[in-house]
Amino acid sequence: MDAYGYRTLPESAAGTETWGKWSLARLNAYSFGLAGFVLAMDTAVLPMLVLEVAPEAAKNTLLGMLGLAGLLAAALVQVPVGWASDRTRSRLGRRLPYMLWACVCIPVALIALATPLTYSSLLVVWLFIQINSGIAYSPYLASIRELVPANRMGVAASIKTLLEALGGASILCLAALMVGHYSHPDGAYWLWATLAMFALAILATAAISSTTIYRRVRDGGGAAAVVFHRAAMAFPESTSMARLHPDLPWFVASRVAFLAGVVIFTTYGLFFLRDKVQVENPAQALGVAIIGIGGMLVLTTYPSGWLSDRVGRKPVLAAGAAVAVLATIGMMWVSTYLLAVVVASVIGGAVGIILTTHWALANDLGTPGREAQHMGVVNLGTLIGAAGAKAIGPLPDLVAVWFGPGFGYTALLGASALLFLIGSVLLTRVRVQHPSMIAAAPEAVEGS
Repeated sequence: MDAYGYRTLPESAAGTETWGKWSLARLNAYSFGLAGFVLAMDTAVLPMLVLEVAPEAAKNTLLGMLGLAGLLAAALVQVPVGWASDRTRSRLGRRLPYMLWACVCIPVALIALATPLTYSSLLVVWLFIQINSGIAYSPYLASIRELVPANRMGVAASIKTLLEALGGASILCLAALMVGHYSHPDGAYWLWATLAMFALAILATAAISSTTIYRRVRDGGGAAAVVFHRAAMAFPESTSMARLHPDLPWFVASRVAFLAGVVIFTTYGLFFLRDKVQVENPAQALGVAIIGIGGMLVLTTYPSGWLSDRVGRKPVLAAGAAVAVLATIGMMWVSTYLLAVVVASVIGGAVGIILTTHWALANDLGTPGREAQHMGVVNLGTLIGAAGAKAIGPLPDLVAVWFGPGFGYTALLGASALLFLIGSVLLTRVRVQHPSMIAAAPEAVEGS
């Protein structure tokens, strides 16, 4: 039980089985495909498609509207789909029908992207894709929450973060190389090839995760199997539908702050290198910098998840946030490209700690019987944070007008550091058990 008397993680049959690194990697495979697909679409494919259907003078505005509309669509569908998944009865359980639905709809929508489009039709197709991504994601994450025992959740979160980073880097790199050869209409086959790669990544990774989920839940026995068979045979009893965790609003608010702080840096990094550091080729410079940033993020994910399983989520998360705040402030005085890469890599390592540990904490707070609805609320905070970071774009331009060139990025970095700090402070209001206490002694409570 937590400090309020709520059980934050159910007993799981999976806890009696071995969840090694490869088992957790198979369980989290869908994170690789979906994260890589969305990042590659946002970064490489959508801008190219917008150029074909939008006036040159309005391309940035229309691309921003497209991205924001997609985020809002995915956010709005998360909670109601989570609510429905928790109450679904199916021979496949409560989660897999939603994943399978999305795996059919997304490839079909990708075919539409290769046909002649207007901006309106592009918007409709992208909204359809984002909605179906949201339909699959909350139930998928809820299945992880149901299966992985508390004392392995940190490691599971680190592998999830690692696979998302690897998926984003690899699929984005391949997509960028392929669409770089695209021209309409002679090179249209490059667009078809890129979209086919996306469909294959979604289908393959969803198949791996779905098979793992089905086998583990069906054959595991114990509480997890009881939940599965109950979902397969009958509507869940209303008495099992406890309220969501009372500290969830504080946690979601902290997630909004953390994700906004992270996305600010990734969104405006190219402009920072061009205007503040004054590199000659900012796009190429950013590509090289991403190697260091992504490398440090990958290096910190597993150790931070492993450590949080042993010492608790909050101490590790606080350390990562402190490093992020200090490094982001230090970035204000960077004047050379090499120093910018070094400091940005430190920030990348801190972000790896934050993303991994914060996600493990999200799972610790879940409510038995309402896992998908809980994850829908958590993902809502993720998407609001990302949208907020994109909406802060006018800040550096306004500050530069008022106080002079250079101060705009100081304000942007200051906002990012402040958001990391706010996210940490908000977490002091969240009370949750130590992972080892959840597994061994549910009555024990982690100090605030």
